[in-house]
Amino acid sequence: MARTGAKQPSMSDAAVKAKTGRDWAGWFAVLDRAGAASLDHKGIVALLSDTYGVPAWWRQMVAVEYERARGLRARHETASGYSVAVSRTLATSLTKLYAAVATEATRAKWFPKGKFESSSQTRDKYFRGAWGKGARLEINFYSKGADKAQLAVQISKLAGKAEVEAQRDLWKSALGKLQELLES
Repeated sequence: MARTGAKQPSMSDAAVKAKTGRDWAGWFAVLDRAGAASLDHKGIVALLSDTYGVPAWWRQMVAVEYERARGLRARHETASGYSVAVSRTLATSLTKLYAAVATEATRAKWFPKGKFESSSQTRDKYFRGAWGKGARLEINFYSKGADKAQLAVQISKLAGKAEVEAQRDLWKSALGKLQELLES
């Protein structure tokens, strides 16, 4: 994998080259020559699309990795702030797992302390809402078999880097409590 300063892309050179025709060093050199360091994220994505024909998902990946490599974006940083995800697979059914999140009384037994306002939900699929002071919470549910299910918690619109690890720790602890509740 190509190194660019102290940053190392999250995907291998072989993977990016197989899908885009260039490895990381190749893309970073092309983008540097094109003046991408002075563009915003949308501008870099447009350049990758319009000039180089990079497929949609890959243009986002290349743009984000370029921004990280050039110090334009920090890890976990998105256009709307910072984001972090935590997931856990549990020995329970999808329906029971969803109910443990969607039912307020059960949720109170394991959910982290903090202000939560539900905004939308679809049974056995997702549960979303406002979290804390301006953040967004999204919990997605996945069946992994008859008595196995996964939930993936995504917290976005965090104000800064410091909140990322605090939220990760908070939710890892909460998911441990949920696992105890459902598996004991």
